[in-house]
Amino acid sequence: MSRQGFFRFTGRIALITLAGLLGACGHKTESETPPVAPAAAPAPADSTESDVTIDSGDRSFEITDKVQPWPSEMPAEVPHFAAGTIRKIIRTETPEGRSWDMAIDGIPSNSVKAFVDALKEAGFETSSLIVPEKEGDRGSVTGLKGELTVVLIASGGNATLSVILKE
Repeated sequence: MSRQGFFRFTGRIALITLAGLLGACGHKTESETPPVAPAAAPAPADSTESDVTIDSGDRSFEITDKVQPWPSEMPAEVPHFAAGTIRKIIRTETPEGRSWDMAIDGIPSNSVKAFVDALKEAGFETSSLIVPEKEGDRGSVTGLKGELTVVLIASGGNATLSVILKE
């Protein structure tokens, strides 16, 4: 190969390499491009509605997120827990039974102990662990009567009350 041929060959390779590099600089690799976020779809919790019902075949769930009175469909054997304000109720219906789960705010001192006494009066077998505190009683109560199970868990003036009815 002559000297002139060598320079032509080397020059063409250099031009092709330079053109490839300059072309590649204008494109971002996949890791450099920001991912496109999917559009947000409103979830039931994002809705302005305070009630949400979910039906799933033979199961139904209803969530009520507002101040509520004692549920009217609650089994009559369950003593009314009148202390505090019911802030949320989740009602569940399945082939195995029904349940009510309530979030209760502002329960006064001694209300947990009073509920244990009310459960015993209504014929429930109870087990409980109660620790008195200045913010209110803290502890848990379980009551069993036939196909009914009642569980109250309290702490710092707030409580959750679950009632389960097996059918």
